[in-house]
Amino acid sequence: MARRRGFFAELQHQQRLAQQRQAQQQRATARAHNLAVREAQRFTREQQQFAAAAARASASERAAAERAAKAAHLAVREAEVAERNAQLAMGYDEIDNLLKATLDIDDWVDLESLRMSVEDFPFDRPELLAPTPPPQFYASPARPVFVAPAPPTGLSGALGGNRKHAAQMEAAQREYVSVVHQWEQGVAHTCGVNAGLRAGWREQERTRALELMDARRRLEQKTAERRQEVAAANAGLDRLISGLRQHEPAAMDEYVGIVLANSVYPEAFEVSYEHTFNSNDRELHITVLAPHPDTFPTTKALRYNKTSDEITSSDFTASEVKRRYASAIAQTALRTAHEVFEADREGIIDSVALTVAVDAADSATGHDTRIDLVRLATDRTDFLEIELSRVEPAATLAHLAAAVSKNPYGLVPLVNHGVRG
Repeated sequence: MARRRGFFAELQHQQRLAQQRQAQQQRATARAHNLAVREAQRFTREQQQFAAAAARASASERAAAERAAKAAHLAVREAEVAERNAQLAMGYDEIDNLLKATLDIDDWVDLESLRMSVEDFPFDRPELLAPTPPPQFYASPARPVFVAPAPPTGLSGALGGNRKHAAQMEAAQREYVSVVHQWEQGVAHTCGVNAGLRAGWREQERTRALELMDARRRLEQKTAERRQEVAAANAGLDRLISGLRQHEPAAMDEYVGIVLANSVYPEAFEVSYEHTFNSNDRELHITVLAPHPDTFPTTKALRYNKTSDEITSSDFTASEVKRRYASAIAQTALRTAHEVFEADREGIIDSVALTVAVDAADSATGHDTRIDLVRLATDRTDFLEIELSRVEPAATLAHLAAAVSKNPYGLVPLVNHGVRG
């Protein structure tokens, strides 16, 4: 099992993956199969229009519309096949150019670019910042005013009007007392309602203040934790840089992991690594784990059958699949050595002992085993003299006296001679 990537290696790997996906998307946009997609969409719209017209037309018109709809359907399916074939071709182009893909890239990693900084987290509860608006309180009813009955005047007063007025005054006072009592009840009710509104508002404000305090506390805690993470990561980066200056094996091993994490392979041919640096002889021992041949793509092209309305596929010949897989293995060996040497600008690594292998089940025992397909041992000077942009990978491996499986696709193991272990 491949060793898990370190923190900085995983960071680099994910960044390079994102860059690769973006580049693939940009290439895909420019490719001809996008034209086929647009054509498919146009034909789909026409097919729907034909179908709608057929429902309204006469028998002869419906027949013509059905023929047009069928033609549009055929065009859609053919466009789909063209798009998928373009994707297949792009995938095989990536596999066939594994070595070329890395030659225009500077594999050196500026470790200072990995230094992290703390960015302020956004406050996730902005609605808590504004105070709760106070409620609209109810106005108390106005206090009633006593209106006394008019006193008697003239002859009515002389004829006993005073007694009548006294009775009216008494009645008015009783009525006023009743009205005042009702007013007092209304005032008490209004005060009670307003008190409830005030209490609810104060409770809302209290709750808001508590939630705001908790949200700020959590933000401060999150920020503090992030600061600790960044400080720890940067401290680790400082140790790595210092260790590289001292040629420490662990530091060199970590740096190689970062370099190789940058090397993103096609989805159809993903690899992983195991490596260790020996400071005594300044040699990097590295194993590249290639994908099993069973996962290697073999579909040559897709074809649409108009009669059956089915999409069928054709495969490459067995010899072509074997050739392409063997080429990918050879390119992987050279690519890995190139990336390691190029990334080591200080010349700390004098030589590389490299193995390309596949983890598989032993056909005889059924036990898990590792089958070596390439073993290469090369010095920096000898390797860097090679102009990789103009070579045939298999010939280069032979030139470097590498041991190569006679049939990598068949997982034929190496004969243990010719290359130092």
